[in-house]
Amino acid sequence: MKQRLVYVLICVVSFSMCSQAQIFKDLEKAAINKAKSMNTKENRDKLANALVKEMDRARSEFDSTDFDYAILLSDNSGLFDIKEKGEGTARFTSMVDLGSKAYRNESLTDADRARLNREMGEVLYGSQKYAAAEKKFSLAKDAYEKASLQKDVGYLKTLSNQGLLYATMGRYTQAEAFTSSALSLREQTFGKQDIGVAASLNNYGVLRYNLAQFNEAEQDLNSALAILVSKGMQTQMSYAILLNNKAMLFQAIGRYEESERILKQAIAVAEKLQSTKSRNHLKFLSNLALLYTVMKKYPEAEAICLGMENRLGKTNPDYASMLNNLASLYMLMQKEERVESLLKQSGDIYKSNFGENNPAYAKAISDLGNYYVYKNRLTDAAPLVEKALQIREVTLGTNHPHYVQSREDMAILLWKRHAWDDAVVHYKAAMQKSLDFIGSYFPPMSEAEKTKYWDVLSPRFQRFYSFAIDAAKVQPGIVEDIFDYQIATKALLLSSTNKVKESILNSGDKSLVHDYKVWLDQKETLARLYGYTQEDLKLQRINLDSMEQATNSMEKSLSARSADFSSGYSTKRITSKDIKAILAPTEAVVDIVRVQMFGNATTPGVKYLAVILTKEASLPRLTVIENGDQLETRYLKYYRNAVRQRIADDYSHAQYWAPIESQIAGKKVIYISPDGIYNQVNLNTLKKSDAGFVINRFDLVILGNSKDLIALKNRPARTSKKNALLIGFPDYGQGDLAPLPATKVEVETIGKVLKTSGYQVTSYMQKDATEAKLKSVKAPSLMHIATHGYFLQDVDRRESAFGVNVESASENPLLRSGLMLANAAATVSGHRMPNLESNDNGVLTAYEAMNLNLEGTELVVMSACETGLGDIRSGEGVYGLQRAFQVAGADAMIMSMWKVDDAATQMLMTSFYSNWIKLGNKQKAFREAQLQLMTKFKDPYYWGSFVMMGM
Repeated sequence: MKQRLVYVLICVVSFSMCSQAQIFKDLEKAAINKAKSMNTKENRDKLANALVKEMDRARSEFDSTDFDYAILLSDNSGLFDIKEKGEGTARFTSMVDLGSKAYRNESLTDADRARLNREMGEVLYGSQKYAAAEKKFSLAKDAYEKASLQKDVGYLKTLSNQGLLYATMGRYTQAEAFTSSALSLREQTFGKQDIGVAASLNNYGVLRYNLAQFNEAEQDLNSALAILVSKGMQTQMSYAILLNNKAMLFQAIGRYEESERILKQAIAVAEKLQSTKSRNHLKFLSNLALLYTVMKKYPEAEAICLGMENRLGKTNPDYASMLNNLASLYMLMQKEERVESLLKQSGDIYKSNFGENNPAYAKAISDLGNYYVYKNRLTDAAPLVEKALQIREVTLGTNHPHYVQSREDMAILLWKRHAWDDAVVHYKAAMQKSLDFIGSYFPPMSEAEKTKYWDVLSPRFQRFYSFAIDAAKVQPGIVEDIFDYQIATKALLLSSTNKVKESILNSGDKSLVHDYKVWLDQKETLARLYGYTQEDLKLQRINLDSMEQATNSMEKSLSARSADFSSGYSTKRITSKDIKAILAPTEAVVDIVRVQMFGNATTPGVKYLAVILTKEASLPRLTVIENGDQLETRYLKYYRNAVRQRIADDYSHAQYWAPIESQIAGKKVIYISPDGIYNQVNLNTLKKSDAGFVINRFDLVILGNSKDLIALKNRPARTSKKNALLIGFPDYGQGDLAPLPATKVEVETIGKVLKTSGYQVTSYMQKDATEAKLKSVKAPSLMHIATHGYFLQDVDRRESAFGVNVESASENPLLRSGLMLANAAATVSGHRMPNLESNDNGVLTAYEAMNLNLEGTELVVMSACETGLGDIRSGEGVYGLQRAFQVAGADAMIMSMWKVDDAATQMLMTSFYSNWIKLGNKQKAFREAQLQLMTKFKDPYYWGSFVMMGM
């Protein structure tokens, strides 16, 4: 009977671990042969002693490498598939040792029982037998505690294993309790730099990822990585797993390029340690395939998936994850014939392994349900979408992004069924939670990280606006939601950047302000380095990526330490009712919303919404401008050609303004917040054939966000410093840059006007009109710059972008726009080489302009060509000089939309300043100056190039 016990134990272990290293098979075969030949007590004792000796040797090596690391997949986590030297032997011989004791009729101690149950639990867990594993881990924990071995390494591993198990099963409340206990006990027992602590930090990071606590997850993973680096473990599997997990976290928040780089590092480490058939290596590849799908690198993603199909066990969750990824990929590639079967197969595998109440199963059926919605098979979709929502509510809670996604999925299903009341309830819940995510995740992020996370989140708002266009026909109240969501998110990135800056400078924290200045210096250095080619950087041994990462880390630290900024997200949100309350009867607010329409088979194009708010209307009015694609292409081309050619344009008004004008009858002052292509059209220049130009009939005030109107109207009267900085007529040096003599007259004339009004005027011209002098200014109340400006839409065919390396400029629009100052010609021609010792190459890029000190500057006038141009980002405005001077702190700006006429510009600016001094209102003064110029020059080309943003 005892002999049979040993034999059965060996067979069970061998069967459960059959996917492990070859040593398992060898040991199994040898053990069975020995068991069959045993016919004397002496032989049996020899076998037992030999096995125990081998177990002791293997475990001594194993205990130093046994890390119970969780590993992130695209939709679930799993146990670290260690397969490093000694692990297989150790666990196998450990259990054989315990079996041998039983065979020799030796009683097992509590410690023996604890170890046997723990190791059997690990085997079962590795074989995806989760219910059985849970029982074994529970028995192990009880046995350790009965033996008072709570400080034993095995007890700590048991707690950690239980945390992993419950996380895999989607039971996150229990998972957090065990994971937290394991981390705390490991720190107390071994110190905070122990490799076991790194394991627990990793597991906590994975758990927090699953709980959508992304900022905390990144901190945990970084701490774990730091421990392993301090131990020189960068070539071990534990390090590779941490890299994989960090890559998955970055993917979740939209940091795709970083995710790809880190994931490739993980794969490189894994390839050196294991065969390409290893489960960890395959998991990493599966994750890379999903990442490539998200990055729209479809051929690369498909190649990885197809290469893995025959290398994974057909019943394990890793295979299900790969099937899910492949189905998503085929949807995007419009290879839909296999999608349904792949998702069904994936769901069946997850259900078999985890049961139905698991997030991974919910993911599979959610995807299948959404596929049916896409195919308009709504009857098939409904039970799956509903089931996924129920599972996620139970397993993830109502604050998890996946639950919120299910709320939106349900809303879309109901939308397609025309069940408007229920659809609105689900959609509004999803949208409110999405705004909460911004409040939770944004505060400690750098601007680059915020940008990438917003890229992940913003499509939901676009889908909601698509839905609202249909729903408004039967649910008019939803127009109010369009307005409220738009003002909550419009110019969100700009707003958050300005909040961080403001909170730092007003904090009174000397250390924080010092670090902020250090960060500005880092950005200044980067600005110079962007002029270097890759070859130059290599020759000078400059690692640009490392410097960018260091600068980003400093910015992230500044954001996290700005408590005032963080709390600002939790304050009461402004709504349409708040804005309506401050409007006069003759005023209206027009918020333009660019919508990429959400459809079934193919993207149906772009529409523009004008959401109009007036004092008397109980709800905002919605005007849908259907021909968005034409507005952005041929109609824009027609408008620009008409302006440049000075020909009458009675056509553009009907396209861009007539649908709006019909809704604002009787209003005089129109506060308009543009979006998309409306940032590139000066609405004042649009002419109605029987009624003249828009400027003749309305006072348009351009705002970055409609809610800014509250701050502007409530802004207390301030005593202006009345100091002005005027820069113009730079000496560009020898080259192709034409001098601008009219700007000399402009600066001199404006200076005289300002001085008569009591302004303290500082003027820089010719060789004094330098980039260095502009960068040294400290918040003048007025800044006027008269020179050449530029925006490069495309730099692919250029060797350099006015002193900036083409590769860098192509990736950042703020490096493709700027102002020309003294000695710029040598940089523009390529004759001046980049210089780290100087911050003056004669070209001020928008990237550099962001660092100017303009907090408290009332107005910046860029009397230069095309200073209002840049990359248009839906909901965020124009990325160029306009954005740069806003970030720098300017209250309002005057900028140009096209190349300007020198004489007309001089007259416009002189009239503007004279009017401003007389009227005391810069917005009215600017409009009056344009009307005055119109009496001399009828064509908009002359008087309509410039626009003012702000008040």
